[in-house]
Amino acid sequence: MMRFVAFAFLLLATGGVFAQSGASYKLDWNVKGQELIYRSCGCADSCWVAEVRSLRQKKRVVAALRCDCEKLYFSDAAGKERMVSESCAAFDAEGKMDLISKRLKELQSQADSK
Repeated sequence: MMRFVAFAFLLLATGGVFAQSGASYKLDWNVKGQELIYRSCGCADSCWVAEVRSLRQKKRVVAALRCDCEKLYFSDAAGKERMVSESCAAFDAEGKMDLISKRLKELQSQADSK
C-alpha cells in the first residue's frame, strides 16, 4: 500500500510526465505542420529524447535533442548528430519542457542558417 501511495504522489508531483519511462508526450510546439514529442529513457529522467516531427511527411523527424544522462546532442533533418554540450544539467530545472522547446528552436535556427 505504501508503494502505491508513493507512486501516486510521484505521479501528482510531476504531472505524470516523468512517472513512466519510455512513454511519449506531446509538448507545446507552435510550428504549423509539426509536433514535439518527448520521452524519457532512464537515469532518473536524465536520459531523454525530444523529437520535432513533420505531420505532413508521415511523422518524419525534422530535428531531435537528446540527453544520454550526461551529454546533450542535437540532430538535424538530415540525421546528422552532434554534441552541443558536455552537460545536460541546464535542463534539470523547473520548466524543463519549455527549456527543451527553446533550445531546439535555437539549434534549428542555427542549422537552417548554415
